[in-house]
Amino acid sequence: MGMRVAGGTGRAACALMAGVSLIALMRPALAADLPMTKAPPPAVMSSWAGFYLGVDGGYGWAKDNYVEPFSLVTSTQHSINGVASQGAVYGVHGGYNWQFGRAVTGFEVDFDPADIKGSNGASETAVRGRLGADTVTVTQRENIQYLGSARARLGWLPSDNWLLYGTAGLAWGRFDTALDESSTFSGTSFFSSTRTPFTKFGWVAGLGTEVMLGSPHWIGRVEYLHYQFSALIAADSFSGPTLNRSASTSDQTVDVVRAGISYRFGDPAQPVPHLYTKAPVAAPLANWAGFYLGVHGGYAWADDPTTQPAAVLFGGGTDVISGTKYDGWVAGGHFGYNWQYDRVVTGFEADLSAANLKGATNVGRFGADSLSFDENVHYLGTLRGRLGWLPTNNVLLYGTAGLAWERFDLAETDSEPQLAGIATERSNTPSDQFGWVAGIGGEVMLGSTNWLGRLEYLHYDFGHVLGDDTEGAVSTTSGHQTIDLVRAGLSYKFGEKAPAAAYAMAGKVPQPMLQSWAGFYLGGHAGYGWKDNDISSDTIFAGVFPIGGIRSQGWLAGGHAGYNWQYANAVAGIEIDGTATGIESAAKASILQTAPGIVENASLTVSDDVKYLGTLRGRVGWTPAGGWLLYSTGGLAWEHADRTQTFGVVAGETSTLLEPRDLFGWVAGAGVETFIGSSNWIARLEYLHYDFGNVERTTSYVQTAPAFTSSDHGGHQTIETVRAGVSYKFTP
Repeated sequence: MGMRVAGGTGRAACALMAGVSLIALMRPALAADLPMTKAPPPAVMSSWAGFYLGVDGGYGWAKDNYVEPFSLVTSTQHSINGVASQGAVYGVHGGYNWQFGRAVTGFEVDFDPADIKGSNGASETAVRGRLGADTVTVTQRENIQYLGSARARLGWLPSDNWLLYGTAGLAWGRFDTALDESSTFSGTSFFSSTRTPFTKFGWVAGLGTEVMLGSPHWIGRVEYLHYQFSALIAADSFSGPTLNRSASTSDQTVDVVRAGISYRFGDPAQPVPHLYTKAPVAAPLANWAGFYLGVHGGYAWADDPTTQPAAVLFGGGTDVISGTKYDGWVAGGHFGYNWQYDRVVTGFEADLSAANLKGATNVGRFGADSLSFDENVHYLGTLRGRLGWLPTNNVLLYGTAGLAWERFDLAETDSEPQLAGIATERSNTPSDQFGWVAGIGGEVMLGSTNWLGRLEYLHYDFGHVLGDDTEGAVSTTSGHQTIDLVRAGLSYKFGEKAPAAAYAMAGKVPQPMLQSWAGFYLGGHAGYGWKDNDISSDTIFAGVFPIGGIRSQGWLAGGHAGYNWQYANAVAGIEIDGTATGIESAAKASILQTAPGIVENASLTVSDDVKYLGTLRGRVGWTPAGGWLLYSTGGLAWEHADRTQTFGVVAGETSTLLEPRDLFGWVAGAGVETFIGSSNWIARLEYLHYDFGNVERTTSYVQTAPAFTSSDHGGHQTIETVRAGVSYKFTP
């Protein structure tokens, strides 16, 4: 029986196998008779990658917690304890996102006009018997006119259409402070007001959320941003045997909540279709996408429409010193990146230009005294978005707008006759001014090469760069300083001339590399820095004893973010960083004055404490091996430092002035990076040289009879840093 069971089982198995084989053989024939159906494509996550432009609006709250003491009409001290401000903000933004699964990274630039205002004051009344009451009221007003930032963003998608992100970067603000004083003495009223514009640079950090509004092209957002700037009000303190006056200064903070809407260029991600027939390949458009470097030069015209009556400047007279018109050459370099969507081209560009724009006012006179002003622009820089259209394959027409910076010098020359001769004093005050820039331009591909020629016009507006003063019924006024620039340029674009898609369709697929440097990265760094400010002055202490330069050194540590594009062995990219430092030191001068019955010691100490450094740089490198990158880098630089001047005398009196300073300039350097094993972690070592130009107010004095001359040296300031770091590169 066992044999029969076994035989039956074997026959059943053979029958089953024969059936399966028959079905397998029949499958092609059945398929030919049945209608063919296509499996549904796999679900694809909505794409957040791409260039976007948008508008935003919201509300801001500012706080300046300084303490400024006043002695008004009595010996009792009063003080103004800070200013709180609030108001509306509204503006525009542009950026680019890269997506890695559910992680979204990117860069964004924004510009927001604002109307954030506030004030605080102190008042006092003293009774003068039959003369009545004397009253004095002092009011400090603050107004934020603009806010701008350049930030990195890092986010996560909890769902396909919803993004949560954090953001941080560099920020700037345009502030106005005004000090109003009204008084009544013996029944006579008097009013004076001084308005001073400030440009402050600092940092910003925040968080937000975005959601796709039905279409993946339209995106709504709500975000919170915290801005931190250096103080607007300097702290001037005094201590002595009979009087102590203590002032303090505070960083300016601004908190903004705003909503916005953006339009993202480009199509949402789609699955690759199944191609059953091969369509003919259409001739592609020329490829404008890619990283580019270039140089430019041109001519500029500037206008600063101020009016300064002699009655304010000299205390009398009818002359009015008019504003300054000036012109001159401009030349420099630029770098940027373009993204292309058929005939639409978008991108970002940063540039830095040396300039020689000079002009002078007319000469104002009061009696034999004379006064005039000179203005000089040494540098111009911008960070701009660009949006263009290709009317033909090789021609790009574009509009551009963004943030602008200038290094601006104001010189004042005052000549006064004396009994035996003429005394002429000239002071020069450098400052960094920020504003906005907008313009148009055209580019053309030069033959079949990657070289691009350009011609463009840019309009800069820096607002009020000089202050306003009112003395009773007479006022000085300052207008908007503007610069109009026409320049031509030449750029080299990295990458192929035709779109990558066209090369892929032609079978020219790039060969895989061992490790790719392309992608968005975040990291940290630390190192050491040396600062040199070669200021010298022989005008201190009646022009007898000089003070030398300030040299300092200290630690530094911070973070950086950037994006690399790779073209075979060439690597190009952009990077933004912020660094805290402990670079500080001081310079000191002293004097011993002796007169009949008088011996007096006096000293002056000038110290700098560098709090922060920041840069926005382009990078160009070469990979001698797959895991190593050698690069050079250059761009815009920022420094925030506290300047403290302490003056002391033998009587025990000490006066201290604490003045926060923001300086802007250029940075250049070189470095090396290497992958850590086969991971996405990258180690680096780099050297950076910062140059902020002449940053000190200088004075020269010439007296013809008896002959006497003294002068200051401008204080050219540089910082050298060596730092090591580690970065994590995001990979698709």
